[in-house]
Amino acid sequence: MQKLLTSIALSVFFTTCLHASETTPPLSIELSDPKVRITIPGMPEIDMEVHPMNVDEPFFRLRGNAGTTSISVITPKIDKAITPMACANAIVEMVVTQSAATRDQLFLGRADEKTFLIIYGLPVENAVLLNTHIISAVDTMQCIEAHVSKVSSSDADIEPWFNGFGESKIESF
Repeated sequence: MQKLLTSIALSVFFTTCLHASETTPPLSIELSDPKVRITIPGMPEIDMEVHPMNVDEPFFRLRGNAGTTSISVITPKIDKAITPMACANAIVEMVVTQSAATRDQLFLGRADEKTFLIIYGLPVENAVLLNTHIISAVDTMQCIEAHVSKVSSSDADIEPWFNGFGESKIESF
């Protein structure tokens, strides 16, 4: 376990180029309201369904999983004008508040001008829970977040996880 956590820390500090898997086509998720396309490189094809929390919390939009990898799409509305960076900052605060991660354990990056990334790992029993939040904003009043997670018990998963999201994109269409 210590080796997994040490590898996570090293990956964060020495990641210089985020790149996608060249063998798996990107996963594309489209929403109709707001009209947004989320593209995530290197992810397996995942069937997305209405998020089970959608009944009580409509901003929980979609959820899907394939093996040990899962994705949730969340679209909270904000009471004031918001930018993609403001959404990313709000998600960072939420992650630090709701999980065991500290700000120092988070890799904060930018995939493009409007798409931000938060990548980190959390120890779980005999494994690590790898997390990536892909974040943007639409129409200045709505954050868009795709939260991708994977339970891993192999050191071999850590470096590709930290390096694999650089071409992620959230865009209006």
